[in-house]
Amino acid sequence: MVVSDQWLAATHPGYNSLMRTLIATLIALMLFTPTRVVAGDSDAAQEALSRPLEWGDAEQLDFDPAKLAIIDHEIGKLINDDDLPGAIVAIVRGDKFVYHKTFGKLKPKSDLAMPTDAVFQIFSMTKPIISVAVMQLVERGHLALNDPLASYISAFGGMTVWENDREVPAEGKITIADLLRHTSGLTYGFFGTGYVRSLYKAREISSRHQTLQQFVNKIASIPLEHHPGRVWEYSRSVDVLGRVIEIVSGKPLQDYLKENIFMPLGMNETYFTGPWAPMDRVASSGLADWQMRTVDLEVPFKSGGGGLLSTMADYITFCRMILNGGRLGGREILKRSTVNLMTSNQLGDRPRGQWDGPGRGYGFGYGFAVRIDELAAYPGSIGDLWWGGYAGTYFWIDPAKQMIVVIMVQSTKKRRALRPLMRNLVYDALEK
Repeated sequence: MVVSDQWLAATHPGYNSLMRTLIATLIALMLFTPTRVVAGDSDAAQEALSRPLEWGDAEQLDFDPAKLAIIDHEIGKLINDDDLPGAIVAIVRGDKFVYHKTFGKLKPKSDLAMPTDAVFQIFSMTKPIISVAVMQLVERGHLALNDPLASYISAFGGMTVWENDREVPAEGKITIADLLRHTSGLTYGFFGTGYVRSLYKAREISSRHQTLQQFVNKIASIPLEHHPGRVWEYSRSVDVLGRVIEIVSGKPLQDYLKENIFMPLGMNETYFTGPWAPMDRVASSGLADWQMRTVDLEVPFKSGGGGLLSTMADYITFCRMILNGGRLGGREILKRSTVNLMTSNQLGDRPRGQWDGPGRGYGFGYGFAVRIDELAAYPGSIGDLWWGGYAGTYFWIDPAKQMIVVIMVQSTKKRRALRPLMRNLVYDALEK
């Protein structure tokens, strides 16, 4: 059932915007799925994006079924108990599933087939969600993009930079915008070389057994890799933003996300670890890797850069909200202008650090890699967005094609092969 503004107007004369929202919400609750768009959003394409997902006909959606079937074959070849027990792959176009399949097993050396509602450690696919939370606070006037980080966390005042084998005063201040686009001067300790990275390792910046407050105080005591604002360097910036959210909102990070993003969107199985985690549905890998940890229900560190668990259904919902300009099912998470800002390249001509995460032809916005050139590292369209997680989870959104692709796996070994493979297979199957 699709409820339109016209039907409501005809059956409830004189209803105001409050009643319109109330009636739509009640109807959505009865149907268990949100079905109407925000009042005033009359564009047909955007309205379609707000509808509950249905199965579509591949050919009618301009996909070649024979070429889609190649995905089955190629993913099947990658399944291996030793490093990729199972996978879930979904392709959405508009308001319809083009493809949605599970492969292999939930856990290595088990007999349990991969369920559609499996829960995955999404690692850095947490970052776009945190970025949305930050931009909500910007919209509400609680933050500004040019605010110095030290205004909220005083430990970041008077930062230094490791330059020419010595510490020198940082030229400029880290801003909220710097943290969102990874130009803060912070880095990671698990890739690249250098003195700053060695300090990250020595001081156990990646420890899960610390609070967010302890984490920010620790990382603020280490020199920056670069002067703020000058270089794109993938980093712990979004973890720091997690603490900023707590300070500004006055709520624990997980509570803010639940109240302002997850509950409004119906993302009921996206969370940090805790007693609510359905351990019987948590996917795992057979790899012996310090990052591919088992899910610990008692971890105090709520990593804004990589700590969330989620399902395929929930992350598709998040992507649909972004593709729909910040709105879904009658709920506005962000204004369209804010989403446009987040999904525009914010790097300018800044150089890249020791790891060019976005890749050739891509810039970076506030939370997403953004395609800015026809000639790029991956098949796609100008303006497509993507990011992935350490364990292999990956998504991209192609606004020009009205398409979302999400891959859920737990494999550090197969991720580098899987991502370009899926890009190639999807665009080869897409006829227009």
